[in-house]
Amino acid sequence: MIPDLDEKRWVRAAQQGDAEAFGVLVGRHHRGVRACLVARMHDAHEAEDLAQEVFVTAYRKLAEFDPERPLAPWLRSITLNILRNHWRKFRAQAVGGSTELATLLDRQIAAECGPAREPLLHAALRDCLERMDGPARELLHRRYGEEESVRELSDRLQRGYSALTMQLHRLREILSECIGRKLRNLESAP
Repeated sequence: MIPDLDEKRWVRAAQQGDAEAFGVLVGRHHRGVRACLVARMHDAHEAEDLAQEVFVTAYRKLAEFDPERPLAPWLRSITLNILRNHWRKFRAQAVGGSTELATLLDRQIAAECGPAREPLLHAALRDCLERMDGPARELLHRRYGEEESVRELSDRLQRGYSALTMQLHRLREILSECIGRKLRNLESAP
């Protein structure tokens, strides 16, 4: 695509420091940049903020741009880079059974389970583990008892990392529900 001659002139003028010329370019391309962002984000206001960041970045790098090339693809590449950086910066941090999970569990146990409930919890956990089938119980033992990493287990069992992570998640949920039922039964018994 060949840029129109008018746009080339606006780009050259903006490269010479003409703020009005850059404003014209922003006016021409703002809708496309914003649409690119809105299509990939859930929040239109956040997309608008990033669109402004795109044009600030474009203004700073405009001297590097070749006015003989079309401006829209260059702006789109800036847009996608800013969006990727935004996602990296604000990506939710996964908690996957490592030190972070142990810390969260310790905090929750300390908050909800005082020393008086500890024997009940141990009994409930032991009973729930005994009721699980052998392979599930063995997997939990290797992961949490022997503290093997999910990657080590994945390699040893020749199973996909994601599938193993999901299975461990389901087993933790099953254990949690089982322990909760047992504690309610024990605490409601006369």
